[in-house]
Amino acid sequence: MRAALRPHGVIACRLNSTEDKNFGAQGGVEIEPGLFEVDGHPKRFFDRDSAEALFARGWKILSIEHVVTGKYLKPKVARELVAERV
Repeated sequence: MRAALRPHGVIACRLNSTEDKNFGAQGGVEIEPGLFEVDGHPKRFFDRDSAEALFARGWKILSIEHVVTGKYLKPKVARELVAERV
């Protein structure tokens, strides 16, 4: 992602939250910390620290929010992050 942006380019993303129980954050086989097998596929979940660590080098985090959306049949819990390439 970083290579695709110009310096000072901004990215907005939504990451699966470790609290997203309705969509696989708990109950599946944990492959490694934060990575679970969900319906036969690996799916990563982030707490605040791991989301910040993902953007620790080469980025300036502008905002990070913990959100719940009603977009799906069940509540979806996520972390919305906005970061600037530095």
